[in-house]
Amino acid sequence: MSVKVKNFAVIQLPVKNLEASVKWYQELLGIPFTFPFTPGDNEAWLNVGGVGLGLIRSPEVPRLDFCDMNGQPQPILSLQVDEIHAVYAELKEKGVEVGEMVYKKGGGYSFMFRDLDGHLSSLWGGWPSAEEDQDK
Repeated sequence: MSVKVKNFAVIQLPVKNLEASVKWYQELLGIPFTFPFTPGDNEAWLNVGGVGLGLIRSPEVPRLDFCDMNGQPQPILSLQVDEIHAVYAELKEKGVEVGEMVYKKGGGYSFMFRDLDGHLSSLWGGWPSAEEDQDK
């Protein structure tokens, strides 16, 4: 038998203040719970398109990002959204630390952001249309 991974099941992020992180991910990114959460719990389980996003209370929260060979910061977690330009404007307006909106030919629009614990993630607007790609 050969092992064949089917999908991501869970991604876990360590957080300092679980209740604040739950509120941040739910209110700013609209991610729903997978399981009920009670304040005081040590973990909260959110659902991102069928993949569990575990926010885990941790006494030490390491910085979850790295730089590529060119020294450019890279996120560990990338999430897809609709209406990326509106999302970008809304997060900026709400004071979220966001990077520049970038367009990659054949790859579409994306931008990076940091959550309450400083984890670097990105939001991606989906595959570009043929018209968008030709205009860039």
